[in-house]
Amino acid sequence: MARGLNRVFLIGTLTARPDMRYTPGGLAVLDLSLAGQDALTDESGQEREIPWYHRVRLLGRQAEMWGDLLEKGQPLFVEGRLEYRQWERDGERRSEVQVRADFIDLLEARGRETQEDARGQPRLRRALNQVILMGNLTRDPDLRYTPQGTAVVRLGLAVNERRRGQNEEERTHFVEVQAWRELAEWASELTKGDGLLVIGRLVNDSWTSSSGERRFQTRVEAQRLERPTRGPAQAGGSRPPKVQTGGVDIDEGLEDFPPEEDLPF
Repeated sequence: MARGLNRVFLIGTLTARPDMRYTPGGLAVLDLSLAGQDALTDESGQEREIPWYHRVRLLGRQAEMWGDLLEKGQPLFVEGRLEYRQWERDGERRSEVQVRADFIDLLEARGRETQEDARGQPRLRRALNQVILMGNLTRDPDLRYTPQGTAVVRLGLAVNERRRGQNEEERTHFVEVQAWRELAEWASELTKGDGLLVIGRLVNDSWTSSSGERRFQTRVEAQRLERPTRGPAQAGGSRPPKVQTGGVDIDEGLEDFPPEEDLPF
């Protein structure tokens, strides 16, 4: 099993003053909403900005320390991890992936450009949105092609996390990963159980399934994939190319795949 690695780095602008609450056990919970725009370059060398919004949760003493200090519009750095949780509601099992902050800090606002969205929320230009994961595939890759012939693959990644404390705890987080074009075709040759290093962007999707149900999902848009060798015996294994996905317009989404009005670059 591949060594677990689970890190998220965000720099964005607070879209609103954060919400502070306490659990019945007295644990402070601070929910932040961060927005930014990723500047990505396509295969022709043209640059475009892709907006994003992410919810971040901070717990405990840090939450209490920052609760009264954060205001709408402030630029913020977040270091944390993706956390998978599962629950049951009305007899139906549900799950989500959220960003759990380990550390946050305010950044100097001078010289930073923001852009307001239709709801008056500030989005930071030239933001930072990076995810680094290492884990194992939970299933064989699902490779498909859009009507325009663009390859897209979906991967399920299990990331093991061991956290030290009074009682050492091991958890597994399940994250969906998506890749495009040459990177998708390379990844399609992997199999269930293979170890994989993923570097990419965090993306939130909402779409309507073929059954008419509204669905939401947080996933990672891969910009680079690597196979861990797991020791000298596999050191001769092939390495994938460093590929950034190119940008084209897709008019139709794939069934059960979130539609992409503009593919990430």
